[in-house]
Amino acid sequence: MTTFAGATIPAWAHAADVPDFLALREGDRPLVIVAPHGGRRLRPIRRGDSVNDLHTAGIAWELAERTGARAIVNHGLDRNQSDLNRISHLSTRSRSVLELLLAAIDAASAGGHVPLVLFVHGWNMVVPCCDIGIGLKRRAGRLTGRYPTLSRECFEGTIAAVDRELHARGVSAAIGRRYTASGRDNAAQLFSGRHAGHEDARVRSLARLSLDGRVDAAQLELGIPLRWEGTLRAGLLDGLCAALNATCQAKVAAGSARSWTQQAVVGKEDHLELEAGYGLQAVLDAEGTTSLFCGVEAGSPTSMAARFCIVATDGSMMLLVGEAEWSGERGRYALEGFSWTAEDDGRRITIRLRAPMIRYPTHEAYLDLEEGLAASTLVDADVSLCFDATTADYGMLTGRVQAGSIDVEVSTVAFVDRSGRRAGTQDRIHISVARGEGDVRILRSGDGGGPALEWLRDETPLGHIRDATAASGLRRASVIARVPVWRPLGGGGFARWTFGMVRCRFDDDAPEVPGLFASLEVFRRT
Repeated sequence: MTTFAGATIPAWAHAADVPDFLALREGDRPLVIVAPHGGRRLRPIRRGDSVNDLHTAGIAWELAERTGARAIVNHGLDRNQSDLNRISHLSTRSRSVLELLLAAIDAASAGGHVPLVLFVHGWNMVVPCCDIGIGLKRRAGRLTGRYPTLSRECFEGTIAAVDRELHARGVSAAIGRRYTASGRDNAAQLFSGRHAGHEDARVRSLARLSLDGRVDAAQLELGIPLRWEGTLRAGLLDGLCAALNATCQAKVAAGSARSWTQQAVVGKEDHLELEAGYGLQAVLDAEGTTSLFCGVEAGSPTSMAARFCIVATDGSMMLLVGEAEWSGERGRYALEGFSWTAEDDGRRITIRLRAPMIRYPTHEAYLDLEEGLAASTLVDADVSLCFDATTADYGMLTGRVQAGSIDVEVSTVAFVDRSGRRAGTQDRIHISVARGEGDVRILRSGDGGGPALEWLRDETPLGHIRDATAASGLRRASVIARVPVWRPLGGGGFARWTFGMVRCRFDDDAPEVPGLFASLEVFRRT
């Protein structure tokens, strides 16, 4: 646990008003480490709240200690009260933080150095990736964007060293994979020069320093496995320290201007028709205590998303969720430690996973993600699965799943779909049950769902799934594991996507059998 030892008021901050939620550190290197979102939300969650970046305060402080950097670390302020990564908040609600940033940069510039300001953030994806934001993005080796936050010399020196040192330690690095630091209100854009005409004199001063080549900046978005305690976090810190200690020590004369601002251009992605997403679900064990929900989909012609979730009836769930660059090759998706290969138009799917997963102790972690993350731990997973379709809706899944305390040899019916979890905006529900060899039941609601969704809340006898009950013989479906996820929609609406496990009783004398369900409820502002 970080104690912020040495967090006294440094000489460069004596003239400023230092809020209680900040820890400051003196340094002797041309490097300033900033953690804008290291606080916590103490009040109950409200709709629209952002998640604070857990563990970034400790990482930023340790990084500053090991590199001799000056530091401005927010360890107590909830970003929902004042967001220290927004220029609009810094120039109005948190002026003292902006003054401290200017003072730290001035101190780090002593002797003619060009300091680097490094913002440390958290990325709530379960990938061991450090996404580096410099106002640009890199796709297929090409940088595009309009507002770089550093010089070409800093990019080819320090950022290249960070990339190299992290990869040498098994940590992935990317340039603008998800967060480019290019948004107009992003604090890193204080250093792009675009705010040279800002109404706040301090913002104008930072813009002028940047345009004159006298300060550089970058942000680090750290995936969950890089922030939780473990070998990957250690590798991240070792790699960052090696890179920064090697490149942020020479005395460098300030340049006359940022030379490559006009060389970076706005890039446009070629139009490609995206294939439908893949989804796969299965009850993994004969006792019906563990189930799998996973899938992949393209988000754009160059990006993809993956999810792999294990839900257990003991109340826990394990999850890998990530975003990555996509080659555009249909049926083939990959990110750190995970691969999905679909052949023969999805009739055969091979899944490999050897990476950390996050373990939540409750199925309701996504109702308050910050609290869910705070209670979570990391587990190692080793998964090898192969799906062979029997029909367009289901087939056989074989292989092995090892994750934390779960170790299952898999040979079971799995259900597949090609719509992707984001598809559709109408209420719907479906239940999938494999009663035995050759006896598979898939029940779907009619358009609009309506009363079909009531059983999710009160577990009344299931009699409202239109055109399905009579044919299936299903009399009751009781929820035994439910994972609710709320997602915003355009126009102020939102949706509740719920998935989990059920026990189903049919109209014969056979015992209850485990099954799977997923539902979508859409709520629109009236």
